[in-house]
Amino acid sequence: MTDAGERPYQPIEAYALLSNCEGCALVARDGSIDWACLERFDADPAFSRLLDRRRGGHFSIRPEGRYETTRQYLSRSNILETTFTTPDGFVTLHDFMVGPEGGPDRPRLVRHVSGVSGRVPMAVAYRPLAGFAEAVAPPEIADGRVTAPGCPGLVADVEFVRDGTGAAARFVLEGGQARSFSLYGDALPDAPPAARDLMERTRSAWVLWTQDAAYTGPLADELIRSALVLKALTYAPTGAMVAAATTSLPEEIGGIRNWDYRFCWIRDACLSFYVLKKFGMLREAEAFFGFVAELCARAKGRLRPLYSVSGEADLTEATIAHFEGWRGSAPVRAGNEAAEQHQADAYGQVLDLLYLYTRLGGTLPDAMHGHGARLADISAAHWHRPDAGLWEPRKPEQRYLHAAIMNWVALDRAIRLFGPRETWCRERDRIVACVNGPGIHRDGYYPQYLGGDDVDAALLMAPMVGFPVDEAAFARTVDVVIERLGHGHLVYRYRNGDGLPGHEGTFLLCAFWLVDALLWLGRDAEARLRFNALRALQNDVGLYAEEVAPDGAFLGNFPQAFSHLGFIHSALMLDLFDHGGRAAVQGTYADRSLRETALRRSPTLGGPA
Repeated sequence: MTDAGERPYQPIEAYALLSNCEGCALVARDGSIDWACLERFDADPAFSRLLDRRRGGHFSIRPEGRYETTRQYLSRSNILETTFTTPDGFVTLHDFMVGPEGGPDRPRLVRHVSGVSGRVPMAVAYRPLAGFAEAVAPPEIADGRVTAPGCPGLVADVEFVRDGTGAAARFVLEGGQARSFSLYGDALPDAPPAARDLMERTRSAWVLWTQDAAYTGPLADELIRSALVLKALTYAPTGAMVAAATTSLPEEIGGIRNWDYRFCWIRDACLSFYVLKKFGMLREAEAFFGFVAELCARAKGRLRPLYSVSGEADLTEATIAHFEGWRGSAPVRAGNEAAEQHQADAYGQVLDLLYLYTRLGGTLPDAMHGHGARLADISAAHWHRPDAGLWEPRKPEQRYLHAAIMNWVALDRAIRLFGPRETWCRERDRIVACVNGPGIHRDGYYPQYLGGDDVDAALLMAPMVGFPVDEAAFARTVDVVIERLGHGHLVYRYRNGDGLPGHEGTFLLCAFWLVDALLWLGRDAEARLRFNALRALQNDVGLYAEEVAPDGAFLGNFPQAFSHLGFIHSALMLDLFDHGGRAAVQGTYADRSLRETALRRSPTLGGPA
């Protein structure tokens, strides 16, 4: 039964996400879990066939012989239902991870397979790998339990036998019969848990979370799915949100642009929690405030661009040399050296979120006054200096216009929050004069960095933060982005050199930013056309990757928080535009959050959320 090395790499779009807001797993269409970090997002994986089809561990449940699959998430939950259609009958597989609602002795992940009709022979292969180990530890098998050093333990109500370096089980499932498989990180129970009861408690917890959604329009189901992805990527113990569930899925097949995204980028998290707030989900943003406050206190205001989910700043990058990478895309990396870069836009993102918090009725703790003022002081003192830029190129720093704009945001929001200070007011005005003066290219658009010729899709978000752009220059920038960075309805981040060999796919967040920019300019017909094309890029269970190849295939780490927040934001921008035209989409994130429409109420801190 062993299929190590025989099964080809699955497309990235073939996967669905499981999460309990601590760890996660990816399930392929054929019923195989090919990636799982069960204890926390950035832990070593228990299953890693995603990154090496021969060495990596996996856990597959499927019918023997020919079958077809359809799948969906149970409504308003992250419980995955896969239906196998075979010549012998129908079988459903429910996969879910269990959070605190499962009790103190909960399993981490449960797989419950049920016969619907007929009589279907089933095959199970359990082959965990301890992290990125070079060899699989042979399993110990006894009484429906499978254990191996450094790996999760499996408890099932079927008997397993040794199969090569893993364990295997075969059984026949008739209509009305069910079998369950539960993974534990700690001691195994004497008997399998009540899988259906756990599934119902898990489903109820997800559904309860979605009840605070503030939007009730025609896109509600799709937006809730994206919100559930953002929730699923949030590490509940600290409030941190990871950028994606995986490491080393490539931006170019066979290339070296393979990064570890299982960490919390301050920028990504701030933008994600902004859209969750606007969508009505407030608790997660509250927890994230605490995470940021702790980081600010520890770092005396100077933030790194990314941290581990528990706040560590040391994310030393290592190469897993013996893994071949997805479709031969090496190196496989654990850790991310971008944590050592200086990315100045983070200060503006944090202060903008603090400002939104107060506009929604929140009161900042005294400590955050000091932290926020220190961030503004750093922006005032250093905005004119080069930084690494938000896209983390591996080349010398530049004076990026996006960084200058976000430093303006830091100063503007500090003035609104804490009152005017001479230095803040002076430097805020100097940034506007710089960006709208020498910052404008001789051909009338905003370039990537001061004095440069290249265009950068990051400049599309300038008016979204309330920056007083030169409207003619911004309109020209949008046209240049479409001309130089556009690929149909898709958009590249940039096309100039970034210090790395090879190239990358189009970046979905930038395509959504273009939708927003077109709405801000009043070009709503173009915006709507592009948005509808982007909607069609979701996979069969509503998930987006980081990037899309010219042929439509997914690229990059998956699923990507940036892409899902972009989808939610553009949808709510379109709703605002339909309600109040161009005037309704002007201003800051906070301004737009407080504008209600027939389909969306304004969230308020201290309410039911």
